[in-house]
Amino acid sequence: MIMNCTGWAFIAVQLTCTMPDPAPVVVCPPVRAWSIDFQKRVADELRATPNSALAAVAVQAIGDRDVARACARKRKPK
Repeated sequence: MIMNCTGWAFIAVQLTCTMPDPAPVVVCPPVRAWSIDFQKRVADELRATPNSALAAVAVQAIGDRDVARACARKRKPK
């Protein structure tokens, strides 16, 4: 392709390069510690009503605890 240009042409180009933001600091959620007596009480209550909403919350809390523990293990300096 051949371009024939006449007159004046003003071309302004701005090239902006940015670095990606650094990764956010990782903050692990706390791992809660429950007493043995309290854990036994929770187990008794879950056995009494295994299909309750509170039972579902307890199961999700177990998953959250596992995630918190894995995060804490990963963050420990070697």
